[in-house]
Amino acid sequence: MTIKEDVNKLKDKELFNRLLKTRNIGIVAHIDAGKTTTTERILYYTKKIYKIGSVDEGTATMDYMIQEKEHGITITSAATFFYWKDYFFNLIDTPGHVDFTIEVERSMRVLDGIIVIIDAANGVQPQTETVWRQADKYNIPRIVYVNKMDKLGANFYNALESIKERLLVKPIPIQIPIGSENEFKGVIDLINLKEVYWVNEDGSLYEFRDINQQNLEQALNIRNLMLETIAELHDDFMMKYLEDKYSVDDIYNALRDITLRRLGVIVLCGSSLKNIGVQLLLDAVIDFLPNPLDFINIEAFRINKDLQEEKIKINLLDYHHNSKTLALCFKVSYLPNVGRICFVRVYSGKLEEGIVVKNTTKDLSERITKILKLHANYIESVSKLEMGDIGAVLGLKKTSTGDTLCNFSDEKIVLESINIPPSVIFTAIEAESKAEEEKLFKALERLAEEDPTFRYKINEETGQIIISGMGELHLEIIKDRLIRDHNLKIYSGKPQVEYKETITTKAQGEYRFSKQISNKLQTAYVVLQVQPIENGVKIYDEVSEEKIPKKFIPSIKEGIAEALIVGPLAGYSCINLKVRIVDGEFDPNFSTNLAFKVAAYEATKIAISNANPVLLEPVMKVEIIVNEEYLGNVINDLNSRNAEILEISIYQQISTIVINKILALVPLREMFGYSTTLRSLTQGRATFTMELHSYKKVPDNVLNSILGLF
Repeated sequence: MTIKEDVNKLKDKELFNRLLKTRNIGIVAHIDAGKTTTTERILYYTKKIYKIGSVDEGTATMDYMIQEKEHGITITSAATFFYWKDYFFNLIDTPGHVDFTIEVERSMRVLDGIIVIIDAANGVQPQTETVWRQADKYNIPRIVYVNKMDKLGANFYNALESIKERLLVKPIPIQIPIGSENEFKGVIDLINLKEVYWVNEDGSLYEFRDINQQNLEQALNIRNLMLETIAELHDDFMMKYLEDKYSVDDIYNALRDITLRRLGVIVLCGSSLKNIGVQLLLDAVIDFLPNPLDFINIEAFRINKDLQEEKIKINLLDYHHNSKTLALCFKVSYLPNVGRICFVRVYSGKLEEGIVVKNTTKDLSERITKILKLHANYIESVSKLEMGDIGAVLGLKKTSTGDTLCNFSDEKIVLESINIPPSVIFTAIEAESKAEEEKLFKALERLAEEDPTFRYKINEETGQIIISGMGELHLEIIKDRLIRDHNLKIYSGKPQVEYKETITTKAQGEYRFSKQISNKLQTAYVVLQVQPIENGVKIYDEVSEEKIPKKFIPSIKEGIAEALIVGPLAGYSCINLKVRIVDGEFDPNFSTNLAFKVAAYEATKIAISNANPVLLEPVMKVEIIVNEEYLGNVINDLNSRNAEILEISIYQQISTIVINKILALVPLREMFGYSTTLRSLTQGRATFTMELHSYKKVPDNVLNSILGLF
């Protein structure tokens, strides 16, 4: 339901006006497309900062971690807030490197709209596709900003074509560039038919001019194509267009509706580094991206007394009018001199200092001690966070990423959580001494709280500490943070592939537990069935309460989850399976939660072992950009790495230089050290990116090597 249908429910006009003028947005893109550079200009033009920082010089406001300054990339998403033309913005700048995709994922979960930035010379790149799919998953409206129009090889129209081909969406340019590469001077506003030029060095002053005669014909032609596309996608506008009775306001209204309904995507252009185009991008956010009232009905889960989940639709205005607070923690972080903070989005009601909130995900209560708004790593205390706000709270010691917070008890509501992708790489580490080990574990626990894609465990056979993550850079940053942020000296081994285990057939497992513990007999009997599914891990309670009372089900699920952490083949975690609790027995005198947890753990192990388990390996989607003269060398090397080459195409042609794009699927085990090899093969003239594509069964010879069966 949109604001037009539901506005009468909002009796608080002050709140209505505030939400109407609020934009919760994020900036996402492939690495090096210019996200942080764009954010830096936004902060400057909105007077949030008074000097433009530089990513290359390590002075960007939002890249405040020392590791970000040294690597010249964004590693963790950073939040800020500002005003532009009487509108209030909450903005999150996200990483572009695939190793830190969780930062994009959890930001997407709480944002109302996003700006997708594309490099004008490269068009849509692999991570652009990834963030686009993430936005699709959360149904987030978005606009596209084609950045770096001043760059060698910049081509706005090729970028539009790549949007259409690779993102499978109709681009609607509302601007076109005046010139390109070193001739890029400004933009033409196609809606209002004006040229826009930035007239001083820092880009703070810009002016609208009538279109130069030599640009007029092209502008009118592309404007007509824009209008035709709008009419094709929007029925109301089509009638006005056919009758030639439309106004500029009609164009704006139709474009906003198309954006909110995700029927097409508005495209703007500029050069953030050269201070061209950023203010018009902010105007487009106001004009076309949603406010918190535009989508007031959200999906959630109601947990009944039998602990069963029921998917429901919640009207946030109804909850707000009934003083029901509903919020989601989307990130946990530790700030120096502040401590543990939880980033939250408030969907209804408000959060205030001193109140007790219920964490319905973990079924516990915690007290909020302080409310904060953040500008990168700078904090500002505020009295409350209200409906539509994004901010941070202190005092929540057990709340973690994806947890739901509320202030009511008449129903148990859990908001949709955040998808945590599986880790694909691991390495062994150890502390310098036994005395340092306790400090190391505390540091690991803190890092795992901050980053859900980082995991650690102890190898029971070797006693080594195993850390796992999303890629080599991810683990490198983790180790660097242990050394520098936590003052630890550690030793580490070489990175290795994080394999997974799954099952191929349906099977059953049962286990009867009966043991004397603390002078008391404890008993339980559990029967489980497992079967393969395409994606994820699902646990279903299908046993009658006469067989196993509902109070024991959480312990059974806990036992199942623990059993899935260590698979039967090589000790890797299990994925892509469904576990059903189908039968069991309890004794009213002797059955306990502990007994059912142990019984479920053992029954799961038996069931998986009976279901023909197999080992899976991560397969990466690799994109390589390489000059044609080195194409043969790169392809031969890929073939030696057991790659499946999907596509070889011309990526770009500048004068007589042809640059090719290779798209391939390669097992991750074959990609260690590839950047060094690629540099050697191409004299440093090629680049590559990769992301997790899928998991596939490990070949028998590799399996035998892993299991030590030669």
